[in-house]
Amino acid sequence: MGFVIFFFISWLIATILAVIQKKLSLAENTFVFLIILIFNINFSWIVVEELKLITYSKDGFDYTAFLLNRSVMIPLLLVILVNLFQFRKSTMNRIILILVTEAILLCFSILSTYFKITEYTSWNYLYDAIYYLFLQLIAVFSYKLFVRNSQNVVSES
Repeated sequence: MGFVIFFFISWLIATILAVIQKKLSLAENTFVFLIILIFNINFSWIVVEELKLITYSKDGFDYTAFLLNRSVMIPLLLVILVNLFQFRKSTMNRIILILVTEAILLCFSILSTYFKITEYTSWNYLYDAIYYLFLQLIAVFSYKLFVRNSQNVVSES
């Protein structure tokens, strides 16, 4: 059941990303997606495989749901966040957007433990919240870094 839910959510997020009005170019969206993907995979490798703070199910479908969450849902949701972040000019609207994204990411974690896709051994939702907040900041700042560096390239030529 967890696989079906996560598969549906993955396609829902991908569809939302495809249909929303985007401020970022294809290259900027790809850059943010890849930065978040690389960081998220390495972080989950350290937390799950090396430190064993979180264990995941050995069932094939549940493991696929874990991979969907790690490699599709979280990076795509953060790309949507960065796109929507550019439409919001006031600080309060941006903070609300970050909090809503944080709540959605925590719901993914709750669903993951509810369906026994992951089990927290020495981990809790507070650590997840801190990690997701950090991940959102990485997404926003990687976009700003990309824009600043691409402007420097254009002005030099």
